[in-house]
Amino acid sequence: MKYTKIEKIAKGWSSYIWTIKNSAGKIFVLKEVREKSNRKNLAEREGKMLTLANSVGVGPKIKEINYEKNFVIMEFIKGEKLFDWAHSKEFENISQKELYEFIKELIKQCLLLDSIGLRHTQLQVGKNILVTKKNGKCFPVIIDYEKASIDYEKKKEKNFGQIASFLFYNPNGIIAKKIRIKLEVVL
Repeated sequence: MKYTKIEKIAKGWSSYIWTIKNSAGKIFVLKEVREKSNRKNLAEREGKMLTLANSVGVGPKIKEINYEKNFVIMEFIKGEKLFDWAHSKEFENISQKELYEFIKELIKQCLLLDSIGLRHTQLQVGKNILVTKKNGKCFPVIIDYEKASIDYEKKKEKNFGQIASFLFYNPNGIIAKKIRIKLEVVL
């Protein structure tokens, strides 16, 4: 491998996620299958789904897919999970307008995924959405496409429904409550 592992940043059910760097010192993310995982097609699945997401400008950009060694290398996104961000001081201090723009961008990304029939399936808890900075503003990046699927008939806006429920309609959701209060939304 022409990369050096820096730090394990996550351990999922079927994979490890590492920060890595190339010989020029540029940081990337490596997602590789765990030895004990029964999912032996991680590179094929994550690679295919993330490549599709990238085709409409969504998700971290793919750098390399290695089917033989079963790993994917992608752009490193510095940020925190939406769920954690919503409990942070930064969220408390964000203006209504900035939050509105952030949510508008997130919904746009979900609709783009819906337009190509890519169903993420894991947006409803906010752990697969990173909050990063772009031009000084909070910006969402949807990550982790391993369990995504394709709805070839594109019958429903699945990602939009998941994110709308998570952000606004979940009656018991603390994130939805915080957002409704911040944006002065009454349901």
